[in-house]
Amino acid sequence: MRPEITKKERDCIVVLMERGSFPVRLYNVAEMLNVKPPTAHELISRLISKNIVQKSNGIISLTDEGKLLYDEIIMAHRTLEIIMARSGINSEKACSQVEKIDYLMDESSIEKLFSNLGSPEICPHGKPVRPPHL
Repeated sequence: MRPEITKKERDCIVVLMERGSFPVRLYNVAEMLNVKPPTAHELISRLISKNIVQKSNGIISLTDEGKLLYDEIIMAHRTLEIIMARSGINSEKACSQVEKIDYLMDESSIEKLFSNLGSPEICPHGKPVRPPHL
């Protein structure tokens, strides 16, 4: 069972993964999330306790479990984005709205929605719906 996460934790997971191969330190997390360093420290500590993030020599990265959780969030995000776009909602607005709930969705519900949509390969932004790890 995957751990419960907050919206800020979701945002942190996403920026850590999408930062690429660049080393991320605490001040980078604070900057990317537009929070103060003590808030970023608390956030990272919570994610470490949930085995989503690891910290080594000041470098912060996702654990394997964190990477899998990122993939689940992204699949949920892109699946829900497709539903909204197909319903006539502008893709940018759909994206911003879906960010508010994508981390709350369970994997089995997303899989059913994804299948019901015909297993689309790309989202409205042209990105793969199913990350390569899923």
